[in-house]
Amino acid sequence: MIWRQKQRGGDGSTNIQAQVVRYGVSYSDARAIAMDVFKENFAKLSQSAHRLAIDRADEFTVNFLSELQDRKPEAIQNIEDPGVQSDILEAQAGFAKSGDKDLGQVLVDILVDRTARTERTTASLALSAAVATAQKLTGTQFAALTTMFIFKQMRFLRVTHHEELYRHISFCLTPLRDELIRLTDSDVQYLAALGCITISMGSSSIHETLQQEYPGLFSEGFDFISLSPDLGDIPETPEVIVNKLVGTPIVTKSLRYPDKIRVAAAHSEALHQLVTENGFPEYEQILQEALTARPVSGDVIMAELREHSPATGEIADVYNAKSLSNCTNTAIGTAIAHANLRKATEGKFSVALDVWLS
Repeated sequence: MIWRQKQRGGDGSTNIQAQVVRYGVSYSDARAIAMDVFKENFAKLSQSAHRLAIDRADEFTVNFLSELQDRKPEAIQNIEDPGVQSDILEAQAGFAKSGDKDLGQVLVDILVDRTARTERTTASLALSAAVATAQKLTGTQFAALTTMFIFKQMRFLRVTHHEELYRHISFCLTPLRDELIRLTDSDVQYLAALGCITISMGSSSIHETLQQEYPGLFSEGFDFISLSPDLGDIPETPEVIVNKLVGTPIVTKSLRYPDKIRVAAAHSEALHQLVTENGFPEYEQILQEALTARPVSGDVIMAELREHSPATGEIADVYNAKSLSNCTNTAIGTAIAHANLRKATEGKFSVALDVWLS
């Protein structure tokens, strides 16, 4: 049985089906190789346990190969690599022991990324470790890693309004709510012991993280000033430059205060593109200062986030209460969180892991 639907569509989208491309190792070859290795290693189980383990391993293998063909079809030839075979066996064994389909989907996604890498790199080693470690985690612990990944490691590059950002965050977080509210301090310590996270004395709250990543969406803005040409030389402060550029695409109305104005960019990358495209590169540095000036209060941000999505507000409460603001995902935790987010969003989150592990 295939766990995840492959056809995804909506308004304005096109679904395309194609024949499977054949490489050195065919689908049937890959399935046979994977199952032969598994059977040889699980031969000592009792007859009934052996049969159940074989059935589960075959179900896992079918889903793994289906996902591999969907995402990285050229990597099917790597199944003959000894290191990849070892990790396939590890993942098969993990699913065979529990039969937990949520775990199975996470293992499939991790294994697909692992199969695409045969060189000994930090990414391949982290993925191998993630295959082994994911089997030792609960759904609540998956949710904790994924919540930190969303708040601390993801950036939605094209957002232009805080409500749009809240919508994206809510879409990713809401499926995690039921698991995350069960998080305990012991879960956090356990994740650290397994090497999934590091815990530090310093912390970064949700509103601080959002202000750092999207300063332009969380600035109150500047008062409008009528600049008279006979005033002589005026010091080029951020406020003056923003007012000087009124009427250009660089400046727009404040998102929260209609009588104020602000830089029309969410973050530094967007600002760089904006000044480059509109011919104001000489003002980029001072506009960067304007971008981070006069931030709205953290209370305002959290109130907006809660109003947009009560579920996200509950997640924020757990995030603060269990000190996730003091935690950071390791490479292993990142690989697991990335795979779990794909599962939680039913594959709609599809950004390559290479963005975080290269």
